[in-house]
Amino acid sequence: MNAPAAQAVPCTIVSGPRGAGKTRWIQRQILGLGAREPGVRVAVLLGEEGRTRMERFARETPGVTVHRLLLPCFCCPGLAEIGSAVGALVAASGASRLFIELPAIGAPGLVAEFDRAIGWPRRVLVFLDASWAAWRRDGRLLYYQTVLLDLAQAVAETPEEADRLGEIPPESVPGPSGP
Repeated sequence: MNAPAAQAVPCTIVSGPRGAGKTRWIQRQILGLGAREPGVRVAVLLGEEGRTRMERFARETPGVTVHRLLLPCFCCPGLAEIGSAVGALVAASGASRLFIELPAIGAPGLVAEFDRAIGWPRRVLVFLDASWAAWRRDGRLLYYQTVLLDLAQAVAETPEEADRLGEIPPESVPGPSGP
């Protein structure tokens, strides 16, 4: 399904294992954007299951809209209809920035589906926990982990590295690579 017509906005796709600092990083970016651009509207699409701190953060932070992405099957990213979810969320919220938080196991396929269905400028950031960082150093990553890291424009192995990633200006966000 194609996305509804909506203005293309810079998108940051964040993935990695639970507890690696993804949500905390997104929240800091949103607060920073709000400080630099009062009145900015930000949309967050969550592909994580269960309750998250992001939902409470959105209720407490003006200009932030959060929507959950139904992930019926990790092996069939088209079934998640990320294109229509992104288009509808951005159009309804009036957001000028979009963050998408995806579970690591499904992220490679969902990023490919985002590129196919949306094609907006995007940056993929992967946050690692101690186990993933050790597996990466030892060459013991699973296939989906390797693919995800190959998609990433930046990888943070520690919270301090994540803080240094920062957000980038919209005009310098790369679009999807390849056909």
